[in-house]
Amino acid sequence: MDQANEAVTVIITRVVRAGSEAAFENALRAFIPKSIAFPGHLGVHMLRPPPGGHEYGAVVKFRTHKEWETFLRSPEYAAFLHEIEAYLEGPQQVETLCGLESWFTPLGARVTQVPPRWKMALVTYIGVCMMVYAVSVTLSWPGVKWPAWLRFFLGNALVVVGLAWAVMPMLNRVFRPWLHKSALANGGHHERR
Repeated sequence: MDQANEAVTVIITRVVRAGSEAAFENALRAFIPKSIAFPGHLGVHMLRPPPGGHEYGAVVKFRTHKEWETFLRSPEYAAFLHEIEAYLEGPQQVETLCGLESWFTPLGARVTQVPPRWKMALVTYIGVCMMVYAVSVTLSWPGVKWPAWLRFFLGNALVVVGLAWAVMPMLNRVFRPWLHKSALANGGHHERR
């Protein structure tokens, strides 16, 4: 699948000037409902700074990279960025994660720690095996003969839905200490092997 049609997770960090927190949060509260109305927007998770801190975070998900790019170029987003510019100490930092990386993004982490690709692939393989087995058993009801094309499309749809909403979040929680072990040992830097 090309990157334009892959789901994307975007991590945005902004350092707000001392004394501008209330104005920044008001602008944010006004903009979030508008942003969620954009096509492909799957939600936003806001991260407030700890007491005495000034770095705000946002984890935004879009259905496709193309829809994220459309959102970035929108007049509404440009107006929001212009409005909050006076409240920030510097430019915002934006990091995008696509494909497997977006399943393994730890929400709430101050530094994004992406596991090595071989670990993500292994956990994904376990999830795919679990879902394919469960779906094949489910679609093998005694006395029910599914047409081959229907079994193929329905089976693949059930595998994808199960992976995205149930199996991968569960496996990410179970394997989190192992997945992020080397990234944490490296001080939170990205590791890709």
